[in-house]
Amino acid sequence: MNDPFVSVYDEYFDDIYRFVLYKTGNKWDTDDLVSDIFRKAFQHYRNQQVDEGRVKPWLFTIARNTVIDHYRKKKEWVYGHDPEVLGYTRISELMETIDLQHDCLKQSLLALAPDEREMINLKYIAGMKYSEISQVVGKAELWLKTKVQRIRQKMALSINKCMEVLK
Repeated sequence: MNDPFVSVYDEYFDDIYRFVLYKTGNKWDTDDLVSDIFRKAFQHYRNQQVDEGRVKPWLFTIARNTVIDHYRKKKEWVYGHDPEVLGYTRISELMETIDLQHDCLKQSLLALAPDEREMINLKYIAGMKYSEISQVVGKAELWLKTKVQRIRQKMALSINKCMEVLK
């Protein structure tokens, strides 16, 4: 008997893992959170009757909410700060453990605001389409396209300035 959820797990595991790792900056927390995300998804998969085209945004919504809950439970966030973006402050720790040949790219990523990093994470790390990101973050697709384009321009300027210094 072939469970349809197994194919969902196989198809989206890597995307969810990268998304959560980028948000937490910690492999141990990521392992625990991804297990929890897929446990929750499995429990609700049949009950939700998720359309095939909406599975990825549905999973990323679960992932996003699970990470928020994780930080709220740990009480590592300061009142008035969004726990959803707390993990992005740790991305510099993760970047230090990865051998990045492009320090300028690294610097441009770290210079982004947490919400900008999340959009870059969803679009380029998790590989989501704008229509899927729209469902996850609750923003209009056109707004997202414009915002991501501006973020890319901002990163390009930062990278170019960095490269000028290195010459």
